[in-house]
Amino acid sequence: MKSIRFACIVLIVLLFSACRKTDAQDKGKAPQKHPQPALFVFPSPGAYDAATTLSGRLKDSLDHTVNNLFRMTGMPGLTAAMLAPGKGLWQTDTGYLSKPDQRKVNPNSVFYWASVGKLLTATVIEQLIQEKKLDREDKLSRWFPALQDARKITIDELLMHTSGIYSFNNDPKVFAIDRYYSPDELLGLAHAQKNLFPPGTNWSYSNTNYLLLALIAEKTEGKPFDELIRDRIAVPLHLTSLRALKPHEQPANLAVAHENGQIVKEDYSVPLGAGNIVSNASDMVILLYSLMTGKLGPVAQVHDRLKDLYAMPDTGTWYGRGMMLYDFNEITNTDDLWIGHSGGTQTYRALLVYDTASKTFIAVAINAHISVEAVARKLLSRLR
Repeated sequence: MKSIRFACIVLIVLLFSACRKTDAQDKGKAPQKHPQPALFVFPSPGAYDAATTLSGRLKDSLDHTVNNLFRMTGMPGLTAAMLAPGKGLWQTDTGYLSKPDQRKVNPNSVFYWASVGKLLTATVIEQLIQEKKLDREDKLSRWFPALQDARKITIDELLMHTSGIYSFNNDPKVFAIDRYYSPDELLGLAHAQKNLFPPGTNWSYSNTNYLLLALIAEKTEGKPFDELIRDRIAVPLHLTSLRALKPHEQPANLAVAHENGQIVKEDYSVPLGAGNIVSNASDMVILLYSLMTGKLGPVAQVHDRLKDLYAMPDTGTWYGRGMMLYDFNEITNTDDLWIGHSGGTQTYRALLVYDTASKTFIAVAINAHISVEAVARKLLSRLR
């Protein structure tokens, strides 16, 4: 029985690892759309108690599952958290910040959340829209008139990845050497390439879109992006581990990426707005719970972020306005949806989602290229 269980887990891990891609553009993807999920699948605020720590058999089962996954996958380090209705908050931070140096994860450690950070960038933009400081139809030319099609591209098209702007991370120079790239340098890389299509006519994932959104937020508020994340999200929600990295910032308590048993040096402060968030999983779970229950803006506005969902490269994944939808009817032929965001690099993976079937929030980050989707599904299965 144990060998069968092991084989099933390995199969799931391989399945998700094979179908998940890194945060890269998909050139020429047809703009298929997914129906907006119904508002009734959203969580009920009164059903959750994040102040209560999960205990008992379910906690033991989740802890045991994590221990088994470490043995099976050889992952270096992990942060994971779950907030389930009527059960409280479970979290674990374990493994190594740096395995070669034998530096272990501790309660003060943070992990990198890659493109999950886009969810936060979009949330700040939506708050500014709610405050009438921005409008979804505002043109990019208001701030960046020199960019291609700037008089046509809207904030909404940046949010939805329908701008056609080239993604700076597709330029091999960004990965050729280990150094910091400023926002101006990244914009220069994107500006040097022709736009992929006229704005609003197609869909293509682009980190440049969210870099521009972060810069627009900075110009609108007169504050650096890290302060906007602190003042609008981290402080109001009492998220003590969550922050946007400042330029060149390399926290000493950050779990570093691993590949083939060795650490990989990366400057996670580079993709401003597109993926420069560090945190533990517990704070990320509370973030998504707070967002979907109206603590960071009207629930109707959050629901509206799922109104226009475009097909992503991976089967069953769809993109709205800084939020993703996983439709498992297309992946595993089951009636389940995940709402949130995922992200990663060749050496790091992260996931933050709300599971509509169990009404549970879950966050997982691993400092290696291991399927966080498979880990999340295994942990959620403990609820049954």
